[in-house]
Amino acid sequence: MTKRKIVLAFSGGLDTSYALVDFREKGWDVVTANIDTGGLHSGEAEVVKARAEELGAVEHHVVDARAELYDRVITYAIKANYLRNGAYPSCVGAERLIQAEKVVQVALSVGADAVAHGSTGAGADHVRYDAVIRALAPHLEIVTPIRDERLTREGETEFLRSRGYEVSEKVKLYSINEGLIGTSIGGEETYGSWEYLPESAWTYTKPIDEAPEKGVELLISFEKGEVVSAVTAAGDALPNENNYDILSALNVLGGEHGVGRGIHMGSTMVGNLARVGFEAPGMLILIAAHRELEKLVLSNRQQSTKATLGNTYGDLLHEAVYFDPIMDDFRAFLDSSQTRVTGTVRVLLHKGNIVLLGSRSPHSLLDAATRSGVVYGHGSSLWTGEQARAFAHMYSVPGAIQRAAAEPAE
Repeated sequence: MTKRKIVLAFSGGLDTSYALVDFREKGWDVVTANIDTGGLHSGEAEVVKARAEELGAVEHHVVDARAELYDRVITYAIKANYLRNGAYPSCVGAERLIQAEKVVQVALSVGADAVAHGSTGAGADHVRYDAVIRALAPHLEIVTPIRDERLTREGETEFLRSRGYEVSEKVKLYSINEGLIGTSIGGEETYGSWEYLPESAWTYTKPIDEAPEKGVELLISFEKGEVVSAVTAAGDALPNENNYDILSALNVLGGEHGVGRGIHMGSTMVGNLARVGFEAPGMLILIAAHRELEKLVLSNRQQSTKATLGNTYGDLLHEAVYFDPIMDDFRAFLDSSQTRVTGTVRVLLHKGNIVLLGSRSPHSLLDAATRSGVVYGHGSSLWTGEQARAFAHMYSVPGAIQRAAAEPAE
């Protein structure tokens, strides 16, 4: 009798390691799919492959999805200036959409009967995976032992060690997911609202007291809202061969200067409150620079409308709403809004801070006003003092009426 085949989204971490062995012992042929969305560094793909083979996978696939993730997800997150609850750049969460899509593609290519992921039922990742899988391949069974059996990290560790497989103490204590957008860190401290993650939990950002005393200045350039270059004040250009290279380099450079750490707390799509640590230097730097350039070139109405629609788009993306046609409408708006978002921003990274030093653009509204004779704080050749007085008088009328209405009539 031919064994049933299952494709497992495999990172080599504790949850997916447990799932692989569990499936094999239950009689499945397990094919592992490691989707690289920026979490694999030099040599790590081989380490993950070796782990899959050690645990009994019959096939192992590595899919490089970094360029597609950047093009389809990250560019629009930057155009939207999206930070969930104003702070969190949806580290890893938005990447699950691409990962799930690629896992489905592997499953279809190998003729699998089912797909699996190692998400728990307590967070949002399991919803993201399921939503994409059901949209793209509704005939495939979704198998999720970590979610369905409500397993603990301690129980998974004991299961693997009892069968002779090693589990590192850090993997046992913390759930760490790294990608282009950033790294998320969950552990005992994030289960409550008071404790901060210990230094040992952070993966690559330096603590502020160990960051260089002298910061680094960057010139970050955009064309129609998309990052095209980043150069240090000394003239050293950051790598830019692939569309995601600048973001990757900023993750490293920002981390060296203590930039990008945070702990986010907010409501999940399933309704509970969650807290997670994150490291995302690159996205925080690029979004800060992009927003600063938009202030120079977009009208007030564009900025306020964009802030609302961009945040809605980001929230839907974070919550795995990707295939609804409304998302195409949002992206069309975001693309249109970036027509004049071309220019360069000066940014200083220093001791955990992102300091915006200045910006310039051929579409600068400030320069256009100056050319028209309007200089803030010094007056204007476009109106007279009498006209200014009249404007101030008319502007104050609604407030005076509202004040009068609030007082009882005599």
